[in-house]
Amino acid sequence: MPSDDHAPRAPLSHRVPDLGALELLLAVARHGSLGRAAKDVGISQPAASSRIRSMERQLGVALLDRSPRGSRLTDAGALVTDWARR
Repeated sequence: MPSDDHAPRAPLSHRVPDLGALELLLAVARHGSLGRAAKDVGISQPAASSRIRSMERQLGVALLDRSPRGSRLTDAGALVTDWARR
């Protein structure tokens, strides 16, 4: 099926985050904090931050709005978490 968008797309396997990254994003949505989410999934906060940044690069969108008071999902982050829950 032809796409209206003529931009080349990466193969699907290069755009779908791994399960661990999705689990982390779901934990951020639950806790509202990257640090608490990292603890919940059993990784360090720097590792969690790196994993989220990697997923953002892979998908080409920002998934979190970060602030000193916590992390909040962007609209794209909310879409990804909704998809992951299915």
